[in-house]
Amino acid sequence: MPELRRHYFLDEYCIIAAERKKRPSDFPAMTAPGDETVCPFCPGNEEMTPPAVAVYTEHGILSDGQEKISGWKLRVFPNVFAAMVQSPAPATTTEWIALPGQGFHEVIVDSFLHKENPADFAQEHMEKLIQVYRDRYVHYCRNSLVKYVSIFKNWGKEAGASLSHSHSQLVTLPILPPLIKRELDAISRATHCPFCNIVAQEKQSCRLIDENEDWILIAPFYSQAPYETWILPKRHFANLQEMHEAEGKSLAALLKRALGSMRSLLNDPPYNFMIFQLPFSYHLNIRIHPALSKIAGFERSTGVYINSFAPEKAADELRQHLKAI
Repeated sequence: MPELRRHYFLDEYCIIAAERKKRPSDFPAMTAPGDETVCPFCPGNEEMTPPAVAVYTEHGILSDGQEKISGWKLRVFPNVFAAMVQSPAPATTTEWIALPGQGFHEVIVDSFLHKENPADFAQEHMEKLIQVYRDRYVHYCRNSLVKYVSIFKNWGKEAGASLSHSHSQLVTLPILPPLIKRELDAISRATHCPFCNIVAQEKQSCRLIDENEDWILIAPFYSQAPYETWILPKRHFANLQEMHEAEGKSLAALLKRALGSMRSLLNDPPYNFMIFQLPFSYHLNIRIHPALSKIAGFERSTGVYINSFAPEKAADELRQHLKAI
């Protein structure tokens, strides 16, 4: 029978409708990586992008000058089609509340190989990507105009990726997103960190998929989407800046395993990978949502998501596929 499940600590609900359960092969697979004739993210095409603000090379972290730097491992530059800009025009409407879209929007090209799958990143390369996420987060946290830094990856066209070459994005906001504000409000009312409680409870549950000395990987009790997973640190800290070096290495290892098991089970699904963090009063967490279901009329009219695959079953299947990694 369907279950109406409440979010761990927010007044939000999802419906686990297991009788609608599908097999992994029933979900749509990701469109195969494109064969773009000319890819602006590929080495040799640096002139097709704005100057990079951070270029990670064997010789350190550099930035483009009059000439673009080649021989890079990862590359960060402003998004040409920015959602937020540093110097926006004043808001044009006076009827309702409208603020200028002031912020920053960056592209992080996280592989120099056009068709490399993030699940195949070498351990060292994944560690470097975590470092890039940390560096860019720290950079923007120093800006007094930035209230929130969103770091995410859209993998696959169905998940919103406009180019098949693996890349992440960073968008800053001059406000706190409503979801984060609701979480902070709930955290402020709690006697203990709700996320620490999640770690303690789910470590003992059938929804635990994998763990190492520093992190756990779970299929959350409140799963909005089939095969949704969360990665949480066992130690309480708010953001990547507070992460120890060893924790960065173990995060890279667990993230590789998480993406590998998902690819093995679901035939390389499209997904959204999102890092949730704040400067303080928070517990860093990472959420991976495979783009396997559509948001339709019920979800849009109620804000309640229907998940056709129970997280307990998803965790069991993902654990089985970890054995092959």
